Amino acid sequence: MQEADQAAAAAAAPQETTPAPEAAPPAAPPNPDVEAFNQKWASVQADTQDFNTWTALLGIADRLPHDQLAKVRQAYDAFLAEYPLCYGYWKKYADAEIRHGNTDVAAHVYERGVAATPYSADLWAHYAAFRKAQPDASADDVRAIYERGLAYVATDFNAHTLWDKYLAFEQEKGSTHHIAALYSRVLACPVRDLDRYYSSFKSYTHPLAAAQLLQTHEYDAIRVRLEGERAEQRAKAKAEAEAAKKAEEAKVKAEAGEGAEVKAEGEGEEAAPPPPASNGDGAEIKEEIKEEVKEEAKEEAKEEAIVITDDDVKQVWVKQYDELYDATKAELAKRKPYEEAARRPYFHVKPLDGVQLYNWIRYLDFIEARGDHTATVTLYERCLVACANYPEFWQRYVRYLSKQGDTAGAKAALERCVGGFCKRRPEAHLYAAHCDEERGDVEAARARFKHLLTSVAPRLLEAVTAAANFERRQGNLDAACHWLSELLQEEKAKDGSRIHPFLAIHYAHFLRRHKADLVAARKVLDDALEACPGVRSLWEAAVHFEELVAGKESVARALDLYDRCTAPPAEGASSRALAERDREELSARSVDFADMYGTLEQVKAASDRHASRFMLPTTVTAEARAAASGKRPADSHAGGAAKAPRSDMGHGHHHAAHVAPMAAAPPPPPMVPAAAAAAGYGYPAAAPAAAAAAAAAYSSYYGYGQYPAAQQYPGYGYSGYGY
Repeated sequence: MQEADQAAAAAAAPQETTPAPEAAPPAAPPNPDVEAFNQKWASVQADTQDFNTWTALLGIADRLPHDQLAKVRQAYDAFLAEYPLCYGYWKKYADAEIRHGNTDVAAHVYERGVAATPYSADLWAHYAAFRKAQPDASADDVRAIYERGLAYVATDFNAHTLWDKYLAFEQEKGSTHHIAALYSRVLACPVRDLDRYYSSFKSYTHPLAAAQLLQTHEYDAIRVRLEGERAEQRAKAKAEAEAAKKAEEAKVKAEAGEGAEVKAEGEGEEAAPPPPASNGDGAEIKEEIKEEVKEEAKEEAKEEAIVITDDDVKQVWVKQYDELYDATKAELAKRKPYEEAARRPYFHVKPLDGVQLYNWIRYLDFIEARGDHTATVTLYERCLVACANYPEFWQRYVRYLSKQGDTAGAKAALERCVGGFCKRRPEAHLYAAHCDEERGDVEAARARFKHLLTSVAPRLLEAVTAAANFERRQGNLDAACHWLSELLQEEKAKDGSRIHPFLAIHYAHFLRRHKADLVAARKVLDDALEACPGVRSLWEAAVHFEELVAGKESVARALDLYDRCTAPPAEGASSRALAERDREELSARSVDFADMYGTLEQVKAASDRHASRFMLPTTVTAEARAAASGKRPADSHAGGAAKAPRSDMGHGHHHAAHVAPMAAAPPPPPMVPAAAAAAGYGYPAAAPAAAAAAAAAYSSYYGYGQYPAAQQYPGYGYSGYGY
């Protein structure tokens, strides 16, 4: 019984079980912004000049959470390394750091930004506003940023943003001295809102005393100057008064002396001297004189005390800034047309239009002509914000600084150009290499050529020829030939290379001129002619090469070249040969060339060859072939008369191709009498009109009057390649 009770109690007791493991929290879904960021990042790495993709990437980066801060910094750092003048994105970068609680890093970002684009008034204003918002910032800390910014952009036409922010900051602090000093400074700068600042200056200073506006040293300087001016005026007036008094006394004495003389003459008696004064009377006179001297001294002391009032000082101070405003306004009027024409003074990847580019050129000309170096440098720096992607303006800046003797500044500007803003522009690197060579730094120039031809623009023809010419100037002809021959071999291996012919011409003349190796030069040209037989300029250059070499052998070589290029193409090779019209013109030139340089036999051979190959002008034979084949010639220069259907061909165009062209040919003109021929190869005036009409029709039908003769090359000192 007891055992049964225990069993029942055990069954009723709760059973101890092992707790089940807790289920793992569901995995967070992937952040779509991270995926989008990765896609955009891959795109900008493939094409770093895709500005729109960059901006889309940064828009995504601004939405990333705190744990993705590394990606945010990666995106902004890469973008601003590519486009450092985009001042708005420096602020966005700083704002992103502030959102993630990194104000110290934000301050560092602003410092990087103002170092990269110091001529951005807006970025300086944003930086000052950021510093002002920090709890540990003092007024002097904020002023320091404003002052650093004004050191760069104070005279900028569009600097009103920074001036306004600085004035508002000082008005919050209630420092009348600082506000007055700012107004007095801005009146010296030809900014857009100069008139507004002048009106504010007058309104602000009107109710205030001079002591509230001027610093102590300024106040004392004006007061001392006024005292000196008034003392000088008083002394001058006193001297004039004394001079007038003496003149009056002299006049009185003169009149008195004349009267005494007249009286003495009238009475005929001498005037007796006055009796001597008694001792008592003399003492009284002396006392009276002393009193008079004391009174005069007191009056002089009163006169010497010059009093300068506060209003006197203020009037002088305000007047000098009125004059400053007038001078600045006159300067602004001279600059305003240029400033207003610069409609995009900030940086953007889009090209500037020609009007704005030309405006910057004229503005720089205007400032440079005035001879103010500081103003010129400031304008160049402003110009190179809007025109940062134009190597021409960087080159002009470098030349200006070099002309002024600022070698260090010129070198720094050149590095900014090729190292940042124009790092993908070959012409910028070429100019930098030439500058290094001019300074005597040959190794630096050689390194630039190597960088250009390996990283910036491999196989660029202009760069290769410039590198070869550089090595030639250094006396290293083997290195020069290496640059040219290496590219020549690469281009020779390509089908249809457009630069292979020119490079062969250049290299051949290089070998002729600088190494005197005619065999190698001719080999280069022959190889190029074999590879590119359809390039007319290459045949012309080969002939010109022989003309430069001169001599009987060269004449024979030139005529052989003419023979080869004008020969009918072999079967199946017409696509690679010269066009028939080109062969005809070169054949005609060969006759003139033989006549100018060759022997009688060579002249006859060239003439016979031309006659056998091109009995009629190419355009005529082309039309005949087209008519025979029922096709319209593709390269016909016939006039409207030749194209118009004849009456015997019917009215429908579809019949024209089936009519034999000789079917309606008029009879040949009659023979010209000998007398008429001797008179000038014309029809006699009495010739029947029908005969003349028949002759005209015959000429018109066969087109001889419609096809001009092959154009002859004007002279055979061919210099089309500049050698």
